Amino acid sequence: MSAGQASESSRVHRRSLWDYYDRRVSERLPGITNAHAYWTGLGVEVSVEEIASEASQLERCLRELPPVRFVDVGAGPGTFTRLLPGTGLAIDQSQRSLKALKITVPQVPVLRADALRLPLADRSVSRFIAAHLYGLLLSDEREAFLTEARRVASEVLILDAGHPEGVRSAEWQERILEDGKSYRIFRRHFDARLLASEIGGNVIFDGNFYVLVGLVAGGSSAEPKRAKLRSNPGQDATNP
Repeated sequence: MSAGQASESSRVHRRSLWDYYDRRVSERLPGITNAHAYWTGLGVEVSVEEIASEASQLERCLRELPPVRFVDVGAGPGTFTRLLPGTGLAIDQSQRSLKALKITVPQVPVLRADALRLPLADRSVSRFIAAHLYGLLLSDEREAFLTEARRVASEVLILDAGHPEGVRSAEWQERILEDGKSYRIFRRHFDARLLASEIGGNVIFDGNFYVLVGLVAGGSSAEPKRAKLRSNPGQDATNP
C-alpha cells in the first residue's frame, strides 16, 4: 500500500469512527453496565461486581493524582473527566458527547477538535489524558496522537482497555447501532507493561479490564504510585 493509499485509508477509518461514536452517545448503557456488556459480548465471563471493583480502584488512582491544569482528549460524555483533579479542558470530536459532558461536568469547558491536530499551544497544560482512545487508532494515527500529546503537555496519561484472558489483543469489530447501521471498529486490548513500553512510559494501574500508563514528555518516564487492586465496588466506568 502506498503512502497516499494509507493516508486515505486512515481518513476513511477516522470518519467512520467519529460517526459511530457521535451517534452512539444516546445508545450507551448507564455506568458500569456499559463495560459489562462490552466484555461479555467478547465472551468474557465476568460479573458487573467484578468490573465495578476494578473500576473503583482506577477511580481512586485518578482522584489521587496531583491537581494540575489538564486536557482530557476524547473525553466522551465525561465519565473520566469528572475524576480528574485540578482545572482543565475536555476535547472530543463528538458534539453530542460534549453536550452530555457539559451536563455531567459543567465546571469543565469543552472544545470540539481533532485529537491528532489539537488547537492548543505547546506546553499549554501540565497533564494530557486520553481514555479509551489510543486503542482505537491505527499505527500512523497513534504516532501522530502521541506527538500531539507530548507537544501540548509535560505529562501524558493513557487509560485504555485491559486484556483479559481469551480476548484478542487487536481486532476489527462489527458494531451495529439501533437503526441497523453497521460500523467496522478497530480495537486493541492492552497488557499494561506492553502499553507502557510502547509509549515509553511506566505502569500506573494494571487491571484485567482497565490499564493506565504515564510518561513525562521530553524527559524520564513518569513514576507515580502504582495502584493496587482491592475488592471495593465502584459506581461508574466506561467501556471501550
